[in-house]
Amino acid sequence: MQGQLFSQDFLHRGIRETPPYEELSNAQFDAFRAALRAIYAPLNTESTINEAQTEQLVIEKVLVELGWGEDYLPQVNLSGKRREDVPDVLLFPDAPAKAAARAETRDDKRYRHGLAILEAKRWLRPLDRGDAAEPQDPGAPSSQMLRYLSRVDVVADRAVKWGVLTNGAVWRLYWQDARSRAEEFFEIDVAAALGVPGVQMEFDAPQPEHALRLFFLMFHRAAFLSQTWDAAGRSFHAYARNEARVYEEKVAQDLGARVFSDIFPALAQALARGDLQARWHTYGVGKAARKRYNRAYLEEVREAALILLYRLLFLFYAEDRGLLPVKDERYHRYSARRLREQVRDDIEARRPLANKLATLYLDLQAVFSIIDEGEDAVGIPAYNGGLFDRARSPILVRSRVPDAVMAPIIDALSRRTEDLLRGAAFTSDCSNTRWSMKSRRRILSRTRPKSTASLPVPPASRARCRAAITPTTIWCA
Repeated sequence: MQGQLFSQDFLHRGIRETPPYEELSNAQFDAFRAALRAIYAPLNTESTINEAQTEQLVIEKVLVELGWGEDYLPQVNLSGKRREDVPDVLLFPDAPAKAAARAETRDDKRYRHGLAILEAKRWLRPLDRGDAAEPQDPGAPSSQMLRYLSRVDVVADRAVKWGVLTNGAVWRLYWQDARSRAEEFFEIDVAAALGVPGVQMEFDAPQPEHALRLFFLMFHRAAFLSQTWDAAGRSFHAYARNEARVYEEKVAQDLGARVFSDIFPALAQALARGDLQARWHTYGVGKAARKRYNRAYLEEVREAALILLYRLLFLFYAEDRGLLPVKDERYHRYSARRLREQVRDDIEARRPLANKLATLYLDLQAVFSIIDEGEDAVGIPAYNGGLFDRARSPILVRSRVPDAVMAPIIDALSRRTEDLLRGAAFTSDCSNTRWSMKSRRRILSRTRPKSTASLPVPPASRARCRAAITPTTIWCA
């Protein structure tokens, strides 16, 4: 599910608690799905229908099922006599608005009565790149939609903020006031959700039934209108965007707390235990003798745990946002995404996790190496930022973290960072930070034998090194 207009957390979980989702009965949804299946039944990836045919055979029929009826006008010109800015469809909130628009003597004035524009493309035409086979329309459809939205925002006196772009199979929703319109859209692959022959479902796509429910809720005319159940009278889209912000804040607080209460201590303890070159000093005598890590080694472990944490966050962010080619099978088989999916499945199935084997950790090391050094065979160039440099933390190279420790850490970060890391900026240079020895406390492992020394780490409230994870930044200061 591409695009970042609404948070993934809201789309997968939060939306289920909204009145429109709860009021969408199984009977109503089954009727909607059946109607879509009838519309798409004659189609497959080999179908060759042009833009006009796609509009007539697919898009107009889908609009009816989405509650738009006949409340739209085709080919309303945005630019007076010129023909270069003519969206395919102008959608209206109701029949009176359409009638008022028709009463206007100028095309561009009709947009003041509209609700959204729709741009249609031929069946399965790529939406993000130009097509030389279309001499009259060679540009990228996504760029065309952004140009239309900018123009209609002026012409309609800011009354029309929404745009729908579709090739019949994939449907996108754009919002003029998004911070980054090129990235902040909402997309549903309806053809994939319906199982149209030859159309492949993305590996990270929602389940088909949920995808179609999202399509109904987000593209239905009612979603563009004021909601009677909302005290503020917002549209469902405005409500969803606000809920996304609430979810981001909640996720940020939750993840920040988990990092220092669970994840960071677990990483530090495991790295120290798995390091055969750990440095100790002994205190006490006789049977009372105990071992402790020395101060210099504690600093190395702290730095190593922070680096590993930031490597994981960086990878999850980069893969979730498409900065790394997770859809390319060459890379995906080595990716952190594959490990996250494996961990998710193992934990949900309650499969046992090894306490002595470190397969996940070693697989992560392989991903780190690919990012640091590049690998032509999987289509990855070298990234020279230094975060993944093996020499930066020798402990990470020589230590091993067992699957029983690594899997819950990967799972905890994965389930709560896909929204949080949208637009995040990363810095992780804490090398000049010193910890007060007086402010350290011991985080004891539940499985640590009494003869093993504990690893001191700082409480988040008192330590001089504090990591804050927010929806817009990840920093350490």
